[in-house]
Amino acid sequence: MKDDLPAGVVLSEVKAELFKSMGHPARIRVLEILSDGPVAVSRLRDETGLEPSNLSQHLGVLRRQRLIAPSRQDGRLFYELSCPEVSSLLLSARSLLGTVLQSTRLTLMTLDEPLKEPAVR
Repeated sequence: MKDDLPAGVVLSEVKAELFKSMGHPARIRVLEILSDGPVAVSRLRDETGLEPSNLSQHLGVLRRQRLIAPSRQDGRLFYELSCPEVSSLLLSARSLLGTVLQSTRLTLMTLDEPLKEPAVR
């Protein structure tokens, strides 16, 4: 039973669910688009290239995780990020990827360097 689990384990499971909900390139793209403010569903469809039913499924996943919130304006459906932390998380992920890629490049560069011959005396 979950009530018997330590709080840290439960929090880890909730975090895992959050990351799973963001674990698809289309959902990341939707969140990135919404980082600039509310966007009409029609524009999301145009910018992602997703079929309406597919986009709807992805939006549903993000809505259930409370990462986005719907609203209506002039009869049109809009979505926006539910809180600024979502955008911060995306920026942190981008920064992390940059750091990891730079580290990988440095490692590869050292592997490409020719082995130095020991100095002969």
